[in-house]
Amino acid sequence: MRTFHAFLFSIAALAVLPSVAAAGSPTCVSPETKLSWPAINPVWEMCWLGPHQSVGARGSGLELRNVYWNGTLVLRRAHAPMLFAEYKDGAGGDCYRDWKDERVSILAANVVQNQLGTPPGDAAITSCDRSHDPTASYGNCPYGLPTPSGYGCAQGVMIEDLGDHVRLTTQYVAGWYMYSSRFEFYSDGRIAPTFGFGNRSGTYNNVTHWHHNYWRLEFDIDGLGNNVISQNDVDQTTEFDALRSATGGPGGSARTWEVRNATSGNGYRLVPGVNDYTIPANESGRGYHTTDFMATRANTSEYGDTPSYNLSDCQMHKANLVNGQSIANTNQAIYYRVGVRDATANSWPVGGPFIPQDSMVCKTGGPQFVPFGPWAAVDLIFASGFDALVPGARFMPTL
Repeated sequence: MRTFHAFLFSIAALAVLPSVAAAGSPTCVSPETKLSWPAINPVWEMCWLGPHQSVGARGSGLELRNVYWNGTLVLRRAHAPMLFAEYKDGAGGDCYRDWKDERVSILAANVVQNQLGTPPGDAAITSCDRSHDPTASYGNCPYGLPTPSGYGCAQGVMIEDLGDHVRLTTQYVAGWYMYSSRFEFYSDGRIAPTFGFGNRSGTYNNVTHWHHNYWRLEFDIDGLGNNVISQNDVDQTTEFDALRSATGGPGGSARTWEVRNATSGNGYRLVPGVNDYTIPANESGRGYHTTDFMATRANTSEYGDTPSYNLSDCQMHKANLVNGQSIANTNQAIYYRVGVRDATANSWPVGGPFIPQDSMVCKTGGPQFVPFGPWAAVDLIFASGFDALVPGARFMPTL
């Protein structure tokens, strides 16, 4: 007998998106830059900032503000203000809170460098896209690759028009590591953030370590400030945190979360990606990162668990965010963690049998946010059968 946990689509007029009675559009204020995709009759509009312009203690990477889908407000802000690296041993048991405001060049087609462009191919190549060898480091842009005609190494945000969706990519550096941040926005309303964890220099390549990225998203669906958050279809009224599955790892009972407007019924469902289940919370056993999801009240200038920090503040202070405030019918911020492990030969797991070294291979993770309700041409329905939604691909069953 096979047991499936799946997400099935009920398709209703997929090619026809819902009409908007009163279309809105963001007003972007410098240093924000406005993106409209497509350029004529846009489906998605938003304001973006590069890592060096982003808010929060030592930045928050690629930051998006006032995101509209078909003229309706979806998000007030989307960014990733918390980023960590922790080590098993060999580095003195060290761990770090990395900065997110030092941008670094990407190998990109000129037409997509800090502007919307139609790419000629793989138009934005990050260090993470290049890093596939378990021990080799490829350094800075162009990562040992020949530079094609019409390409160059550029800092900022690369914006690719990919036909059925638009993709924004940036990259930033923190000491030994290069991190890539992507957001994809599909014409059917799906939002797919992806984070890449890359090793820049090979430093501490011989020490098993973990990285953790926390996205923060302020949904304000329809712009009415009366959102409701639910977990597995049960509305929540107070700030809470949770694991992706009941057991905290693969094989547990999968959890999903929804944000919806209490009046219109328009909403988004967070569906964890397949890679998100690979490394459970607190796999290191150090107790620094013990949750996957947090729902909090959106307080002014609260862009993470602490307003300032030093490099060795390597614990995510959950209690500073999840502290009993009401989240019923208001504006909330949700936090979502993805983590990866860079393992070295004869180092993990403790006591063996050891897994092969993969410490220099870039790993990625990220969920999908899928629209539901009156504004969606695609309704997400829970049934049994598949694990996650994959952009541009059919569902993959778990056997």
